[in-house]
Amino acid sequence: MNRYIFLIPILISLSACYPYIEKTIPEIEVTVKDSEGKLVDLAYVVLTTTVKEGKTIKNYKTQYTKNGKAYFDVNRSFALNMGLERKYTWSLCVSKQGYKKQYYSISDKSIFDIHLESLEDPKVNQKCQNNKLRIR
Repeated sequence: MNRYIFLIPILISLSACYPYIEKTIPEIEVTVKDSEGKLVDLAYVVLTTTVKEGKTIKNYKTQYTKNGKAYFDVNRSFALNMGLERKYTWSLCVSKQGYKKQYYSISDKSIFDIHLESLEDPKVNQKCQNNKLRIR
């Protein structure tokens, strides 16, 4: 009987399959201003989550700014460690018609103050990429 008691922890450590909580989306607050410092309303903000787990998967979350601000809530989920490590990276893209689009990589910073530069032609629309396909 005593031999079997030692066998249980050994089998559990060899399986290396245990649950843990991981952050899939960080909490982010974005403030968008123009070159004069005025808040930009209805700017298009795309949060891209890239998951590397054997293969690369991209998820997109989009929002328009209200009074120059956009918020992305934190998202956590349970996962099982089964030998492959999941690596999450996040990036922001901000665009609006008449302004140059901006890209930002996210590490630990959660509050962004973004200044959009005006384009010479105000009719030009540099839109951020998302996963939605348009059929014409």
